[in-house]
Amino acid sequence: MQKTTIITSTLLCLGLASSPNLLAEISINPPPVAQPATPVTDGKVAPQSHVVPPTAAATTTLGAAASVEASIAADEIALAAPPTAAPQNANDPREKIKDAVVKVYIVQHTYETMSPWNSDSQKGSGSGLIIAGNLILTNAHVAADSTFLEVQRHGETKRYEAEVVYISHESDLALLRTKDVNAYKDVTPLELSDLPKMQQPVEVYGFPIGGNTLSVTRGVVSRIEKQNYVHTGENLIAAQVDAAINFGNSGGPVISGGKVVGVAMQSGFLTDNIGYMIPTPIIRHFLNDATDGKIDGYGFHGFLTQSMENPAMRHKYGLTDDQTGMLVHKVYKNSPADGKIQVGDIVTEIDGHKIENNGTVEFRPGEFIDHTHYIDMHQIGENIKFKIIRNAQPQEVSLHLDKPGKEYLLVKPNQYDKQPTYFIFGGLVFMPLNQDVIDGMDGTPARIGALTYESPDETRSEAVIMTKVLPADINKDYHHDNDLLIEKVNGESIHNFRDFYQKVQASTSDFITLQAADDYQLVIDRKEAIARQPQILAQYGVNADRSKDLQALALDQPNTPAAPSSAVAPAAPTAPVVAAPVVATPTPVPTVAVETAPAPAPVPAPTPAATAPVVAAPPVTTESAPAVGGSHP
Repeated sequence: MQKTTIITSTLLCLGLASSPNLLAEISINPPPVAQPATPVTDGKVAPQSHVVPPTAAATTTLGAAASVEASIAADEIALAAPPTAAPQNANDPREKIKDAVVKVYIVQHTYETMSPWNSDSQKGSGSGLIIAGNLILTNAHVAADSTFLEVQRHGETKRYEAEVVYISHESDLALLRTKDVNAYKDVTPLELSDLPKMQQPVEVYGFPIGGNTLSVTRGVVSRIEKQNYVHTGENLIAAQVDAAINFGNSGGPVISGGKVVGVAMQSGFLTDNIGYMIPTPIIRHFLNDATDGKIDGYGFHGFLTQSMENPAMRHKYGLTDDQTGMLVHKVYKNSPADGKIQVGDIVTEIDGHKIENNGTVEFRPGEFIDHTHYIDMHQIGENIKFKIIRNAQPQEVSLHLDKPGKEYLLVKPNQYDKQPTYFIFGGLVFMPLNQDVIDGMDGTPARIGALTYESPDETRSEAVIMTKVLPADINKDYHHDNDLLIEKVNGESIHNFRDFYQKVQASTSDFITLQAADDYQLVIDRKEAIARQPQILAQYGVNADRSKDLQALALDQPNTPAAPSSAVAPAAPTAPVVAAPVVATPTPVPTVAVETAPAPAPVPAPTPAATAPVVAAPPVTTESAPAVGGSHP
């Protein structure tokens, strides 16, 4: 589940070097970023993952020019050798690396979260690396909300138009493809290596702000542990490096020994020489995830645990000095653990790795990481094996990861690539509650914060909030109300935002009564609200009383009452953003050479998620609460 976060120091995404939001994002008081114990982020597909369907002409050059559609196979990802194009200078291996680094030029169309009828376009740039043919790997925060993309290789002046093929907001990774299939056919793709070791030298390649030519900085790997990714707050393995990483470096390769050990992601705020990269285990997870033609994200095993370092607790549960593990304190209904794991169980091993009393496992000699990393390394559809102690008896349990962890969150992570959903009636503005909305609040009410720990159930799959009021005489006395959770419409409970919208639209009563917590009421004269709607919208410069997805819903369901003819006419609906591609032949993921076989590949609370920020400001220190991805949804 999502964690409530306390910002003690701030990390910054490095995506759009020239973003107009840059100064606001690096302010001393940046907007909070929630930590979805990440599981984003749509059926089985993560809601925030979107894909541009492949074009028939798109092909990948992998030795023989095989088509992109035919080149993707699950066992090919990160396994096949790359084509053998000779570098410009055979005596300098860095020339091969430089040839495969590109600058990404982007135009983004973003919405204002709390006034989602307002939008803006902005230009910026990031970096990327060619990993096969015309396929380019970069950060999701570089490609998010893009309307126009171009890439330019180091040493060239020509730009090639590109498109997003796959995007994982949880992993903060995206795969781009040049529309010209022959653009980089003679470029030797970069190879993926293994997870780097501590103090291993690295070089960061990219196009940071301050110039147009390629920049290379050097340093060493100084820390490897799970971190909150800035983009959506997903908690995944990350590597800290002391090489300079600056705005515009995002998406550029981090190289060691001539091979890719990571992708530059974010840097420390008010710190010197602290940067973070996405290491190859997460890159492989992303590429493997795409082999079926869609991005699913990270699964959730279905239970929460607490440490067992307290002597009294260990004594109560009869643990010997040699026994270690974590105590289960919550099991989610209808999750993989439901019926298999019980509150009071002690989890001692995960996939054969011993769990310490503080929840870590030794993943390399002398190096420990949170045990949820081994959940992150699994794909949805796979099984995880646990050893537990129940009533002093050891047992083995296998859990099947059935769906993205974000599906177990009542408050979904940050949303991208779409207009936020909203509905205005009688000057009252309503939205579904998600992390974007929470991030946009001036302080989070306790009732709303508590919902980030809850999961959907039969009675409610989504919370509805009245974010603010557009003051008018018909909503007098409500002008001070904002951030109200709406629980009932005319005495009927609300299951989700669509249910709320349809109940208001279908009402024929003289008054619509909205009930919040403690039976606090908002009463709207329905006929008067309909009559005054055009005037209120015009007064506040609102061009439509509902978001595009609700406009499309009204067209799909002609029996659903629409806005009155006197109201401001909504903009013509546009085709909804595709969360993940569904194609007869899966869009191919590039074959990438590796130094070693991919490591087995977790996430509780993405969500990832505010209006798609170009430069995000994440928190480092968090309260002890469930996370999206890893051990928490």
